[in-house]
Amino acid sequence: MSIEANFPLGFVKKSRGLKGELLVSLISANIEFEERIRTVWLGNSANHLRPWNVEYLRIQGSSAFLKLNDVNSRKEADYLKGINIFIPGSWIIHNSPVQFIGYQVYSEPDHEYIGEVYEVDDRDPQKRLIVKTESGEMIIPLVDEFIRLIDTRKRQIQVTLIDGMDQ
Repeated sequence: MSIEANFPLGFVKKSRGLKGELLVSLISANIEFEERIRTVWLGNSANHLRPWNVEYLRIQGSSAFLKLNDVNSRKEADYLKGINIFIPGSWIIHNSPVQFIGYQVYSEPDHEYIGEVYEVDDRDPQKRLIVKTESGEMIIPLVDEFIRLIDTRKRQIQVTLIDGMDQ
């Protein structure tokens, strides 16, 4: 069975302690998982990943402490500094807007490509998609007035933009 690790969980910020524990900077403080994480995929991009077995993953706010089974010293952990961590998007509880990271965003009615969701700002009651565009970034409120369609199968979001929101 092939598992697609397409959700960027975060990146290794630094090593912690002497036994190979990693401090991970998470993309969001509000990630919830369907079940206990037993495997993560490490790499510089989603196209070049290697699976690693997880001894434990403890989330604390917007950080996590990660211990990989085959990393047993500070020196080994230091080697992983800055590397990205991915998991399958299906492991995220889907009532959380962080599931939309990596979705392609298109405008309605012309279906023009805007960019890709690379962050979800969920710190305030008003959740917002942060979309990486060709010219920078765009912030789109996650409300019905702007979000017209979310296609989870195609990983696409259709939005209606108003004056002042354009790229």
